[in-house]
Amino acid sequence: MIESCSKKRMVIAIACLIGLSVLVLIVENELTPSDTRPHTHTTAQPNTTLKELCWIREEVQELEECQPCTAFETTSGNPSVCSSAKYRQKINCSKTGEVFRKCDRVVWLEERHFWTFEAVMALLGMAAGLATMARQKILDHRVVQRIQRQVAAGV
Repeated sequence: MIESCSKKRMVIAIACLIGLSVLVLIVENELTPSDTRPHTHTTAQPNTTLKELCWIREEVQELEECQPCTAFETTSGNPSVCSSAKYRQKINCSKTGEVFRKCDRVVWLEERHFWTFEAVMALLGMAAGLATMARQKILDHRVVQRIQRQVAAGV
């Protein structure tokens, strides 16, 4: 089917796909929230103390990046944020001291997922390119055979 398309139609289709991709990127950029802080949950959990919510009312200093809670921390509930969240961040409140707060995303984990996705897409793209080249080779061979049969029949 695709081999019956003219070059003009293919160029128009590719231009439309590029335009659609740019449009999706622009719309996605407008719709995503601008708040990139790793902590957006401000609701208190049932077992949360006022000490653990000090980051809402006090100045804080981040001591660690957002990290995933281990299986032991989740089951033991120590720190308590791991019983209700998947990720934790160690902070130092100006008056209260060091506490953990839950956070939404781990930057290094998201980057790893992104690069894994990119690698898989690159491999799929290469596989699709190789399949296209193989298909083109088969079609070219059929055309040559057809021409050879026509020449042999015409002789």
